[in-house]
Formats: sequence, structure tokens, C-alpha cells
Amino acid sequence: MKLIELYKIMLKIPLFKGLSINEIKDFFQKINFQIKNYEKNESIFFRGDPIEHIIIILEGASKGEMQKFDGASITIDYIKPYQLIAPAFIFGDIKIFPVDLISVEKSKFLFLNKKDFVEIMQEDKRLLLNFLDEISNKGQLLSKRIWFNFVNKTINEKVMSYIKENQKNGIISFKPNISELAKKFEVTRPSLSREISVLCDKKVLIKLQNNKYKIDFSKLKDLNI
Repeated sequence: MKLIELYKIMLKIPLFKGLSINEIKDFFQKINFQIKNYEKNESIFFRGDPIEHIIIILEGASKGEMQKFDGASITIDYIKPYQLIAPAFIFGDIKIFPVDLISVEKSKFLFLNKKDFVEIMQEDKRLLLNFLDEISNKGQLLSKRIWFNFVNKTINEKVMSYIKENQKNGIISFKPNISELAKKFEVTRPSLSREISVLCDKKVLIKLQNNKYKIDFSKLKDLNI
């Protein structure tokens, strides 16, 4: 990747919000960094591995996954481009990955030297505030996830809650796919598919294309959902 391409990508990353391309260029002249590529389904880190860098996903996608004692896995988070990896675990007493990190597409990651980054943050409060925002946002998402699974006990409750929170203009997509969403809901894929099929049979959902549905809100009202 050419440096000018990297600088332009940085403009899209929340961690660098408020910085100009010239300021980002100056940033990379002060810090040691490395870009690594990963293949689809490649294990990038394992739970317990030390976090020694500030890590940002530039391209592709990855997921945080935790293995249960019975061998089943739960998807904790789905990470898209421009996100910081495990920001709440970079500092503190236990600086390790809390889950396995696996690429779900061909991906590109940026590794920033942590010591250099801390020194630059002390010079530029914008970076410091952006980093604190990243930690806070991740903490809020985790809290929301815990509350979601605590409040919504049945598969139907989880699906309906997901639809209400994620629909846009009466359209819902089950992202990134049914299998990954089932892991996030802590249910089996067949159970989740069956629940979606039931909603289709009741005409609550009308399939438009693969994994994309139109919502009939009048049917939701009729069912008192």
C-alpha cells in the first residue's frame, strides 16, 4: 500500500477525526508502524495473546469469537474497516486479547507502536480524546450486548428486538449473515432460520433478496409485537 493511500484511509478512521492529511503524514513520520495482510478464515490472534500494538482494521472484516466448553463458538463482535481492535484492553493490568480474532474476509491490518502512540497522544489532545471516545463507545456496545441477551430470553424476542433496532426505512438485513448472527444471539443457526421463516409465514417479513426483508408493520401491530 502506498503511503498516500494510507493517509487517505486515516481520514475515515474515528481515531484520527479532526486531523488533516498533512497532520496524518506528520503522525506517520513520528511512529513505527506495520501493515499485515490476512487471508479469509485466518486466525489473527488467540484469546490470551498479549496486545502489544494499537491495531486498526483497514480492509476486509474480522470477528471476535469465544469458544465454549462444549466446543461451540459465540461471536462476540463483528469488526469492520476503520475500527480499533480491542481498545479497552490495550492498557491496564491485563493487556491480552479477551477473545479469538478471526478474519472473515481477506483483510488488512495496521499495527502502530504503542509507546510511540502514547507520546504522540500527549502532544495532540485530539488523538487522546478520540482514543477515549473509542474506549467509551466499545464499552457502551458491550453493555448493550449484555443487556440485549439478558432481557431477550427467547429467540423470537431476540429477533424482534434486532429487527426494531436495526431496520432502516422498513427494510431489515440480518448482518453479517444468519450463521454469525445466530452465534451472537447464542442460538443455533437452524433455530434462527426457523424463527425468520415463521415471521415470513405470518407475512411480518417479506423476502426481497438473500438475507434482506421488507417489514410489514401492520402485521407487527396485529400480532401485538
